[in-house]
Amino acid sequence: MPGENVEKTMAFIDAYNRRDFDAAIEHFHPQVEWVLPAHHAFDSCTGPQQVIRFWEGIDETMDELRLVPQECVDAGDRVAVRLRHFGRGKGSGAEIDTELYHQVTTFEDGLIVRFDYVERWDEALEIAGAK
Repeated sequence: MPGENVEKTMAFIDAYNRRDFDAAIEHFHPQVEWVLPAHHAFDSCTGPQQVIRFWEGIDETMDELRLVPQECVDAGDRVAVRLRHFGRGKGSGAEIDTELYHQVTTFEDGLIVRFDYVERWDEALEIAGAK
């Protein structure tokens, strides 16, 4: 049976995929950190409203972007999720179907305080403390 943090992490991904941003940020801390890999660090941000602006920016360039969990590791206050990304570029129609980034959610007092996105699954496991 998955832990509460896994359930909240999966609920976030489901809400994001539906583009229900209000539901997606339901368990976000007011100062949640959204941390992307170094080569995309300029899109890292803090706070639910900045994260929503980031998502809206993605939707301006991508159609049908979906995050599909491939594997999930419950490490207590951290949850690592191996993600597959599916989508299509607006205008170009170019499709993606790849493991672009993997996600680690960090919880404090039942709220998500940080998201780390990394390119390698072993790095996600290391951040989560599961390796």
